[in-house]
Amino acid sequence: MRDHEQPQDAKCMPEGLVRQVAAAARAAGIGLAGENALPRYDDTAHDQVVGTAAERAEEDRMVAFTYLRMGPDLFQPDNWRRFAAFVKRMSKSGSCREAAEREAHGVAHATGSLVHEAAAALRC
Repeated sequence: MRDHEQPQDAKCMPEGLVRQVAAAARAAGIGLAGENALPRYDDTAHDQVVGTAAERAEEDRMVAFTYLRMGPDLFQPDNWRRFAAFVKRMSKSGSCREAAEREAHGVAHATGSLVHEAAAALRC
């Protein structure tokens, strides 16, 4: 989540909160772990996570990330392709989105039948 995406009257700053937590983790000498708060499948959301996880100073990088809310929407073809690219980027510490999407295209295509099975099972 980004600060500018929040309603003005909410007075919340998710990016500021992450910075605070990262500073507290660094001060305590422990690694920063994160998870997604909302079910978002767009590149903007993935870029935000990758930026927080890998594109920071070494001492502020995430050491773990948990992907929550793996519901039927995740298994839609475009969402699955973007998710596969997101996982590749996370594993490569911030590699380029376009290159990761090219590499993930084959993975997304190869897992297509499994993805459809999972989506069908989640709808029941």
